[in-house]
Amino acid sequence: METASLTVSSLVHVNESAGTSDDELIASWDLILRGVATTHRRIVAKLEHDGVPAQWFEVLRLLLAADEHRMPMSALARELTMTAGGFTKLADRMAREQLIDRRSSEGDRRVVYAALTPKGMRQAKTSIALYQAGLREHVLDVVSAEHLAEMAAAMRLLRDVHAEPHIPGTADPDVVRTERDPALPERRGRGRRSR
Repeated sequence: METASLTVSSLVHVNESAGTSDDELIASWDLILRGVATTHRRIVAKLEHDGVPAQWFEVLRLLLAADEHRMPMSALARELTMTAGGFTKLADRMAREQLIDRRSSEGDRRVVYAALTPKGMRQAKTSIALYQAGLREHVLDVVSAEHLAEMAAAMRLLRDVHAEPHIPGTADPDVVRTERDPALPERRGRGRRSR
């Protein structure tokens, strides 16, 4: 019991260089996360009211900004922090609505691209305009452009410091693996009757 209390007490300290206690650090970080999440929900609610689900908007926004308005499906899944399977289901729904289509890469058949259709392009531009209006109302009406730029610089620094670089010699992150994992149980022939 004494060892545990020594360990815990050694973790609780005041950051001398920043003058911030651990409790203040946690409270500040929590405020940042909650402030962004609450504001984002408010803005996205306007998009959803217009008929565009939040995840669809993120896909449309990423594709609109991408070269040739297309991206590898695996890259989109990573950007949205989704599994490849989860993103495939989302892409299926968006394809049924004719917002995106899927195209194989000419250079590497293992890579499948999601691309905006003409309808998807129109929806993306409309949604971006709504999003920008929401940002102006819920962000710039609350904090100054200068303060927003300072916050963005701090977040950029955090992103860049903690980014996970692609390690040469490892698998290409834009390649969707199609091989079956040999560790999975065999399911072929299930439910079929032998003759």
